[in-house]
Amino acid sequence: MARGTTKPLLRRHKRKTAVRNWLDLPNDLTFMIFSRLTTFDILTSVQQVCRQWWRICMDPLMWSTINMCDIGMFNSLDYKLWQMCHHTIDRSCGQLVDISIEYFGTDNLLKYIIDSQGKLRRLQLVQCFYTIFDEGLCEIAQKLPLLKEFEIILCKHITCVALEAIGRGCPLLKSLKFNHNGHSKGDNEDAVAIAQNMPNLRHLQLIYGCLDNDGVSAILDGCRFFESLDLRWCYNVNLEGRLRKMCDEQLKDFIEPNTLEGFSGYKFGKLCNANWYEDLEYTYRPRKKMFGHHIAENESQDNGEFSEEEKEEEEEKMATNWDEIYDIWECTKNQRSRKGFQRNLRDKEEEKKKNKKNDKSKPKKKKTRKKGSDISNHKSICFMF
Repeated sequence: MARGTTKPLLRRHKRKTAVRNWLDLPNDLTFMIFSRLTTFDILTSVQQVCRQWWRICMDPLMWSTINMCDIGMFNSLDYKLWQMCHHTIDRSCGQLVDISIEYFGTDNLLKYIIDSQGKLRRLQLVQCFYTIFDEGLCEIAQKLPLLKEFEIILCKHITCVALEAIGRGCPLLKSLKFNHNGHSKGDNEDAVAIAQNMPNLRHLQLIYGCLDNDGVSAILDGCRFFESLDLRWCYNVNLEGRLRKMCDEQLKDFIEPNTLEGFSGYKFGKLCNANWYEDLEYTYRPRKKMFGHHIAENESQDNGEFSEEEKEEEEEKMATNWDEIYDIWECTKNQRSRKGFQRNLRDKEEEKKKNKKNDKSKPKKKKTRKKGSDISNHKSICFMF
């Protein structure tokens, strides 16, 4: 018997896809989905969709974690991020336990965070190049008794003075990341401050640090509960003899100084510094004032959405691009001449112009909105510059 004749032929049925409404999801499930988004996305888009999502975004538990990182360089210049952060802290109603800040952190903002509540467990400061100082951190360290994780990355004015205050004011601190700050010149001040003031530390990351073998030895002697140590690109460290034996016996996870760039767990490169951000800010703001003022007005009126005319233009551009690709494929398939291909493109462009004129001559229908579909009665906040 021929192969396959014993089984009947299977017929393919078209699957009927039911249209699902996101508003039908339980509020708890919607809350879990929103918690995966960044704070910037929630404030600029999610909460403006409908009344139900607005109410969910007003829950103080939504703001127990505030993530203001990975926003992008241009958004950091276009939006008033400090105002956004103030607003989210107020919404948390004292429930804030985790906050991450990138680009816009200042001493005054840190003071506002601490004065609003005292339950903070995790604090992350990223690329606050010249806006956070030792004085600000020393002042807030005394009010962070529950802090367990602290990350300081690319903050040029934070030195061992702040590390000593953090160690004394945060006795429960278990994890510290002090990376790419580059203020010291080949000394072990940071290492000594960590060894003497953070005895309960478990995890330490000192990427691109200036410590040497004596600094590593002081840290291992002072922090007896160490589990992991990351000394990536600390080129003054040379692990040999007794120091190598201490690292192998005491540490469960150890990343050596000569680790290649691109290793997982750190998004910045060796040459990352504040110059690129200063250059961007210096060139971008004047160009925006000269050429992009009308764009900012449209964004403030439309909540960041394109107008109908701009949407039509974008759709036309996309359509012409696909038509050209299709015509090129047909030309190569049927081996038409180059002149015939160009003539076909011209004919299509003329047809589009005629259709566009006919569409403009037709009266447009007015759009009507249902009652309760807008959220204009809610408090509207403009975060744009």
